Amino acid sequence: MQRAERALESAFDSDARPELVDTASASVASGMDEKHKTPGDRPYLLSITCDTDGIGELTLTLSRGDQEQAYGIECGDREADQFNIPAGKPFTARVDPVKDGTGLILWRLDTIARDAVEGCEDDLDGCDG
Repeated sequence: MQRAERALESAFDSDARPELVDTASASVASGMDEKHKTPGDRPYLLSITCDTDGIGELTLTLSRGDQEQAYGIECGDREADQFNIPAGKPFTARVDPVKDGTGLILWRLDTIARDAVEGCEDDLDGCDG
């Protein structure tokens, strides 16, 4: 778990001025199904990582309305995977349970400065993550 927590923390650029909205963990066997509202005008950044025993990758599915994008999340990476979500419409982040899986999924949702968005501005529109 400490390795996964370090991965979440190392993913931030200090210029992003992140403000924590929510954070949690879930067992791989339970999966994750989190619905989030995205009020305000600052973009959101979802950081997610996994620390597992014998599972190399999990699939994160981001959805908003009719839009849905799936991304592979490498378990045990030194930095969490990050996804940009613009303010406005609610979204759902889901990782299906892994039957008989052991380990944790850790994630955090922050708002960040607009000029700190790197790469794709909306990973729900299908940009490479």
